[in-house]
Amino acid sequence: MDRIGLISLTDHKAAFAIALLVGIPLVTLFVIGLKKERRMVFLGVIVAALCGAVAVWAFIEKVWHPFPDSIPVQVYAGGAVALAMYLGALVFKRRRILCFFLAICATGGAWGIANLHYQEYPTARSLDPQPISRRMDFATFQKLVAAPTLDGRQVGALVQVPLAGYPAQDGGSGYPARNAFAYIPPAYWTHPAINLPVVVLLAGNPGEPEQWFTTAEGEATVDEFQANHDGISPIVISVDGTGSWTGNPICVDGPDLKVQSYLARDVPRLIKERFRVNPDTKTWTIGGFSYGGTCSLQVVTNAPDVYGSFLDFSGQAEPTLGDHKQTVDTFFGSNEQAYQAVNPETLLRNAEAKKSYSGIAGKFIAGEDDHESVAALQHLNDLAGKAGMVTEFQTLPGAHSFRVWRVALRETLGWAAQRGGLSA
Repeated sequence: MDRIGLISLTDHKAAFAIALLVGIPLVTLFVIGLKKERRMVFLGVIVAALCGAVAVWAFIEKVWHPFPDSIPVQVYAGGAVALAMYLGALVFKRRRILCFFLAICATGGAWGIANLHYQEYPTARSLDPQPISRRMDFATFQKLVAAPTLDGRQVGALVQVPLAGYPAQDGGSGYPARNAFAYIPPAYWTHPAINLPVVVLLAGNPGEPEQWFTTAEGEATVDEFQANHDGISPIVISVDGTGSWTGNPICVDGPDLKVQSYLARDVPRLIKERFRVNPDTKTWTIGGFSYGGTCSLQVVTNAPDVYGSFLDFSGQAEPTLGDHKQTVDTFFGSNEQAYQAVNPETLLRNAEAKKSYSGIAGKFIAGEDDHESVAALQHLNDLAGKAGMVTEFQTLPGAHSFRVWRVALRETLGWAAQRGGLSA
């Protein structure tokens, strides 16, 4: 069973298997359609599948545009093959069972193509991960008087925490955040005299707070760290920076959602109310991947008196819906000056003379094959240094994927702990 769990879903063998899952159905469909009496129907199936794929691409990339990064064209191509096979099952009645079976294979292949790119599930075991900490709701956490245990050892508590913004009428953001997830290490109970620093994490989009502990393997990362440090680690809490799975509020106080106010004002206060932490938020780190990385830099540049450190993993060059004009029109009423007033690049450039961001430290990390993020973060790293920050840029093997973000968190958690006054 362990050997099955270790099977890679992202290596060259997996890529070959995925190619077969897509290629065999496509070749079979061509063979079925070769007969003269089926050719016109076959052409109709191919044209319909291609038109469907193009329509989905156009809607997602040009109309809806829920994600700042484009979905790889290979994913759409795999989807087109699956759609063609489902259509084949409808029109080729004598081959219906075969076509339907191959359609299921092609669907799996299309999923595999997406997984090869984003690497959400690196191994078969990651499809059904085993618990590393004790999961619980906030009410259960409040009743704990000792560190949780699992298989005879002390482990952390992974707590689902209601963390909606304070009401607007009370001076809050009114942001309707989804529940956050917080890893509370054993030291919370075994070393109660230590006020632990906090690492606030943000997922990308599409995404949700729990992804940092599941797909990005944050649960395993923090568990390993605390196990090597007598149960001590930062409290790591992943909060909602988008409002929904596909939301992209570009991390600003926009016409609908006040994300910047939520992250800079509400979140620190909410965390302090719910957990015993280091009250000095300058010992805290805010970080994220993709949208979350962009957002983290936005928060520290627009509210430099809150978090003392940041982690920008594969962030964009600027807050965006994917198109600059659309972004400015949607969130700033076509006012370019208002946009630049909150744009990290502009803020860093304007701070060069006064070094007004001194005291803030950060890590810019991108996959070496993620050329867009590499260029953006190298540039921002240069500007950050000139603005008084102490920052570092580095690349890791991989592209714009969880392969990079898993390693990035493992390699920076000790640094964030040190920034919070703990031993690395």
